[in-house]
Amino acid sequence: MRVNIDKFLMSVEKPAQYLGNEINSCHKNLEDIKGRMCLFFPDIYEVGMSNLGIRILYSVMNKVDGFYLERGFSPMEDMENVMRENNIPMFSLETKTELKDFHVVGFSLSYEMSYPNILNALEMANIPLHVEDRTEEHPLIMAGGTCMMNPVPLEKFLDFIVIGDGEEVMVKIAETLVKMAGKTRDEKLQAIKDFDGVYIPKLHKGQKRVKRAILENIDDSKMYEKQIVPFMQIVHDRASVEIQRGCTRGCRFCQAGMVYRPVRERSLEGNIDLITKMLESTGYSEISLSSLSSSDYTAIMPLIEGLQEKYKDKNLSVSLPSLRMNTHSVKVAEDISGGKRTGFTFAPEAGSQRMRDIINKGVNEEDILSTAKAAVEAGWDNLKFYFMIGLPFETDEDVLGIYELVKKVAWQCRAIRKRVNITASVSNFVPKPHTPFQWHEQMNMEEMRRKHDLLKEAFRGLKGACVKIHDPKKSYLEGLISRGNEKTGELIETAFKNGAKLDDFKDNFDIWMNAMEEVGITEEETLGSRNMEEDMPWDVVDTGISKEFYLRELKKAEEEALTPDCRTQCAGCGMKGRISKCGSLTLDKK
Repeated sequence: MRVNIDKFLMSVEKPAQYLGNEINSCHKNLEDIKGRMCLFFPDIYEVGMSNLGIRILYSVMNKVDGFYLERGFSPMEDMENVMRENNIPMFSLETKTELKDFHVVGFSLSYEMSYPNILNALEMANIPLHVEDRTEEHPLIMAGGTCMMNPVPLEKFLDFIVIGDGEEVMVKIAETLVKMAGKTRDEKLQAIKDFDGVYIPKLHKGQKRVKRAILENIDDSKMYEKQIVPFMQIVHDRASVEIQRGCTRGCRFCQAGMVYRPVRERSLEGNIDLITKMLESTGYSEISLSSLSSSDYTAIMPLIEGLQEKYKDKNLSVSLPSLRMNTHSVKVAEDISGGKRTGFTFAPEAGSQRMRDIINKGVNEEDILSTAKAAVEAGWDNLKFYFMIGLPFETDEDVLGIYELVKKVAWQCRAIRKRVNITASVSNFVPKPHTPFQWHEQMNMEEMRRKHDLLKEAFRGLKGACVKIHDPKKSYLEGLISRGNEKTGELIETAFKNGAKLDDFKDNFDIWMNAMEEVGITEEETLGSRNMEEDMPWDVVDTGISKEFYLRELKKAEEEALTPDCRTQCAGCGMKGRISKCGSLTLDKK
C-alpha cells in the first residue's frame, strides 16, 4: 500500500529528503515487476545518500529485468513523531510503499550504533522483530555492509545476511527473486543458500563457515555512473568513484584493510570512462577518488593529469579522501587542489615510533615532519592529524607522544609560516573482528577519561595547536557491540525498547547501561581480552585470511616488528588460497 505524506512535508525539517524524485532516481512500471526490494540505510537521508555502497547497489540491481530496488532511510525525529501520531508506517522513498509490502527489506550497515535504528524501522513497518515470528505475509529481512563481518548480534532479527562485496551476489539474489516470484520464503532462502557471501542463520549456523563474497575484477563494478543527485545538501555532496578496492599496507588495527583484501585496481581507462559518464549524468563539478589509500593507486598521477587535461576549461574539483604521509602525497594534493588550500589531513595514528611499529603503520617521524613542512611550504595553513589511544601494548608515554609529535610539527611548521594551525583529532581504539587485535581488551570509561585528561593537560598552552577527542561514550558502546554474540542481540533489543535510537544524534548512554544490567552483560565479557584458543562468534565468516596470520601479526606487534607492504612482499595471509591472482590485480602487475 502507498502512504501519503504530502500534507505533512511543510511541517518537518528538510522535507526534500522524503520526496524521492531526485535526478537519476529510478522509477519503474510496477506491473512489470516480479521482485521488489527496499534497500534501507538505518540513518538519516543526508548520511545514507553519502554512502557509495548504496549508490553502487542502487544502480547495478535496478539493471536486472523484472526487479525494482527502492531506497529507505530513517526519518528525522520530527518526521517520526508525525508518522507515529498519524499511524503512517515506514515507507520506501521512490513509491512511498509500506516496507511490509516488499519481497525483501535490506539494511546497509557500516556502523554498529545504527543497529537500534533497524529495529525501529521494523517496528514502524509493522514487521515482527524476530525471524521466528514472521509469516508468508512478511518480507525477508536481510543486512549487509562491513558490520556484518560479525553477523551474530543481529541473527535473531535477520532472515539472511550478505557478507563481503555486494555487486555480484546481490545481482544474483535479485535475479533469483524474479525467477522465484510467488514462491515461499523458505523456497527463496533455499535458492540462495549456496551463494558465496550468503549466511542464513537457521540453515548455516553450526553447519558451515560462510565465504566472504569477493569481486575479483573491480572493472566489473563500473555500472554506477548515474548517481542520484539529491535536492538538498548531504554530508558528501559530490560524485564519487572507487578507483581501487582494498589496501596493501597491513595496518594491524584496521578491519577494512584486512577484510577487503586483495587489492584490486580499476584500469586507468575504466576510471576515466566512469568519471566522465558520472559527471555528464549528474552535473557535479567535484569528483572524489575514493579508496582506503587513494595515493597508492598505481596510476594516480596519470589519472589526475588526464582529468585535469580533459576538464581544464570546466573548473572540475578533484578530492582524495586518503593520502599517505610522504612528500609525493603533497605533490598529488597540489596537483588536484587548483590553488585552493583548505586543509591537509594526515593519519599517523600514533604519537610514538614504538606504537607506529606496533600497529605496522610503516611511517617514521621524519616522514611525518617532512610531509607537514612540504604541505605548509605548498600553501596549506590548516593541518589535521588523526591519532588513536588505547592501542595494544600502549603506555602513558606513548599517549603523550601524540603531544610531543604535534609540538615538533608546530615548531617546525610555524617557523615557515606563523599562521599555521594544527588540530590533533584523537579517537579511542575499538578492537574489531578479523584483525590481529581482535583478542585484545578495550579501554573502559575510566581508562579513556584518564588518558583524555593526560592529553588535555599536555596540550594546554601549546600555541597554534589543539586537541579534539572523540566521545568516550560512543567508543564504549561501539566496543560493546562489535565483538558481540547472541546475547548482544538481547542487549540491542532491550536498549531499543527502552528508547535507544539515532545514537549519533542523542546521548542514550544511560539507556544502554541500564540494558546491560537488565540483560546481565558485564563490562569484562564485552570489553575484556579474549581467549586466543577459543572460537569467536565471528568465526562463522571465512574472510579468506587465516587465524594463523592474525596470530603471527599479533606476535610481531608485541615484538614491535614490521610486516612489509603486500605490494613488495607477500605476507602469507591466506588470501591466495581463495584468489589465486592475489598480488597481481594492481595495474603494475596485471
